[in-house]
Parts: sequence; C-alpha cells; structure tokens
Amino acid sequence: MAGVSGSSTGTGRGRADDAGSEVVEAQGEIRVPEVEERLHVEKRQSEIGEVQVRKTVTQEQQTVPVDLMREEVLVEERDTEDRPATDADLRNAFDEGTIRVPLRGEEAVVSKEAVVTGEVVIDKERTTEHQDITGTVRRVRVEVEEHYQRERDTFRQHYAQGRGSSGQPPFEEAEHTYRTGFEAAYDERHAGKRFEEIEPELRRQYQGSSSARAGGDPWERLIDEVREGYRRGGGR
Repeated sequence: MAGVSGSSTGTGRGRADDAGSEVVEAQGEIRVPEVEERLHVEKRQSEIGEVQVRKTVTQEQQTVPVDLMREEVLVEERDTEDRPATDADLRNAFDEGTIRVPLRGEEAVVSKEAVVTGEVVIDKERTTEHQDITGTVRRVRVEVEEHYQRERDTFRQHYAQGRGSSGQPPFEEAEHTYRTGFEAAYDERHAGKRFEEIEPELRRQYQGSSSARAGGDPWERLIDEVREGYRRGGGR
C-alpha cells in the first residue's frame, strides 16, 4: 500500500527523481490511479486422458449332443412249405455272386457359425466439474496518509489507557497494530463486514508475519488495538 504525504508549492510539470520516484509540481488536484489485477479464467478443449478397451480371442472345446439314424441288416432264415418254383423264383436262381444291400444312415457334419451373443457399448458423456482457480494478483491502492494522521492522537490515547499504562513499549513501537486495523477498514474486500468476520484473516496474517516469528506479542494482546483501528477507519 502506497502512502501519500507532503506538500509542494508553485506550478509546473513533473520531473523524475532517482530510484523510480516522481516528484510532481502541479496546479490543482492530483489524481493517482488505484490499479489492481483480476483473474480471468477461460476454457479450452484439450485431451485429458483416454480409455483403452482391449479385445482378446480365446478357444474352448464344445460338445453338442446329436442323435444320428442308421440302417442295420437283419438276416433271417425261414422254413417254408414246399411249393412249385415259379419263373420268378427260377430267374438267376442258380447264378453265383454277391448280393449287395446298401445301408443308409446319418452322419454328423460339423460347421461353425458366428453368433453375436452380446456387445460392449463405448460412449462418452459430458460432466461438469467445479474447480476453484487460485492465482496471485497485485493491487495498487493509494492510501491518503492524512486520514490516518487525523486519528493518530486518538490511537495514542487509546494505547495509553490500555497497554501503555502498564509500562509496555511506547506507542510508536505498537502503532502498527492500529494501522493494521485502519488499513483493513479501507480494503474493499471488507466493505460492510463486522470486525468479527475479518478477525480470523487478520490473525492468520499476523501469525505468519516476521514480527510474530521473532517472538512478538501474542495476537490476543493486540486484538483490541486492531479492532480500534478498524472501527476508526470506518469498519464496524
């Protein structure tokens, strides 16, 4: 957060100093833009994976029961009463040879037929997944120092009535706690919020600061001063 303080006289155009600073001698008001970065999330199509379906061919023995018909020869000798032979009986009666009697029957003929017994259906469906995209953005805020300076004496009195009355460090060494609350009140993210709502966030920031790591006062001892700074900055 940038502070703005000091004064200038005269008119004229700006000039650049060393170390990237700029001293502006202006007539009338000075406008300093507050700039911040914001995250913009876009979506694009991409291949996020694949599903592989592998086919294998196996062999197995099958047994199919079947009933086959066949003819068999039954040979039977019968005794008959004597009777005169007829011309039909005498035809080839005394010829030697072999009488051939064909036998018919059924035999199994094996063939294979491809039969579809089922199917695997591969389909795709679209689902929506919620994700929180986190990124680091920068924000430029212009803090008008005179706003804090108007309240500084009030903060000094508050400190004198609290920790300052028990022989603690002078106000100047503890002043940063009031500034923490005061600046939080000017943060647009906290607009309309009560101190109790933002206190956990401020606590985490302090506990991760170098002051806390260096053995500074515990948060419970500083919270009243931070709350006072927040209240004087316009917070609730």
